[in-house]
Amino acid sequence: MPAMKKKKRSFGISIGSSSILVVFVVLCLTTFATLSLVSAHADYRLSRKTADAVASYYALDSAGEELVADLAAVLREARPAQGVDETVLREQLEEALETFARPSSWDSDPSFRISPEGVWILSYAFRQADGWQLFIQLDITERYRDGREDAPLRRLCWQAVPPGEEPEESSMPLFQPGNLPVG
Repeated sequence: MPAMKKKKRSFGISIGSSSILVVFVVLCLTTFATLSLVSAHADYRLSRKTADAVASYYALDSAGEELVADLAAVLREARPAQGVDETVLREQLEEALETFARPSSWDSDPSFRISPEGVWILSYAFRQADGWQLFIQLDITERYRDGREDAPLRRLCWQAVPPGEEPEESSMPLFQPGNLPVG
């Protein structure tokens, strides 16, 4: 019997296997590149949205500060001489608020009320064209009723509300430096 030659088989990677591997790597890279692009675009949109919201908030806050300054001037001019009773003070204030030239973007005229505790409260609402709203309540007791021109207008409520949301009813008072416990 003739001697049989043994065939040597190789089990290495053939040309077909390397092509499949290259196609798989290219497919993976394309998928990851697409995911990165989609993620970057979503991050960009979120950043733009956040920047627009921050700009709107600070524009609203700035407009609110200007309105508070205008109302402080109205209170200073409307305050009659010392020694006038509260009824006359109230009438003078309501008359001054009626003649106050409010911007067209205000939701309402400033409104005035006296709380059951005797706090004189001036309230108003402000709306921007982009839908942001600002609700403000000021304690004018010391500044107007008591006639202390150096007294600050205490903020009882300063609430900025984004478009599509409703203002929250909250009984939590705003931070006032005088509210800190001593000791």
